[in-house]
Amino acid sequence: MKTLIKIIFSICLAGTFLWAEEPEASSKYLHISTNPSGGDAYLGEIHPDFASQPDYFLPAFIEVPAGESQILVTLFRPDFRDTTINVRLSDKDTSYLRVSYTPIDDVEIMEERESILARRSRRAFGHRLIIASAVPLIASGISALIATYEIDKANNKKKSIESSFIQNKKEISDKLKDYNDYRDKAKTARTATFSTLIAGGIILSAGIILSF
Repeated sequence: MKTLIKIIFSICLAGTFLWAEEPEASSKYLHISTNPSGGDAYLGEIHPDFASQPDYFLPAFIEVPAGESQILVTLFRPDFRDTTINVRLSDKDTSYLRVSYTPIDDVEIMEERESILARRSRRAFGHRLIIASAVPLIASGISALIATYEIDKANNKKKSIESSFIQNKKEISDKLKDYNDYRDKAKTARTATFSTLIAGGIILSAGIILSF
């Protein structure tokens, strides 16, 4: 009986180990510094688009996904040659990489780098315009709601005048005044709706064009 209990206990214990989840691997970090200091880091691409915003600005600590043993890094600085390195990570939590840039002595390459930076600035400005276009577009929506509200109020006042057969001149005059006020406010709100909608559309279109 004791032998049977020991066998059952051993089976249960073995099953516990088999079904237990493997501990998750902790993230690793790669610290990159350069000589001279500064520059951009792009991850996972052999030929990244340097006109796009970099993944990191150097120097930087880069978090590497758990379980990864290497990472492809491209370093860019406009006045030096770009460098692509397949970095093998150490077993420690943090690996360190220090890179010395190679200067550029070609005028054409320097001009091309300046063009890349100008395109990057243009794209960044385009993205800011896209975000900014939300303000007039939201204002347009609010103005449209106000215009709808004022139109409903004006229509209700008009129906009130038309449905009342017996009214004195004072009541009619007050209702007509209210009707005209609501109608004028509706016109103003509608004008604001179209104006802000057009402005938002122009800003959004300009942002989309510049962001490419």
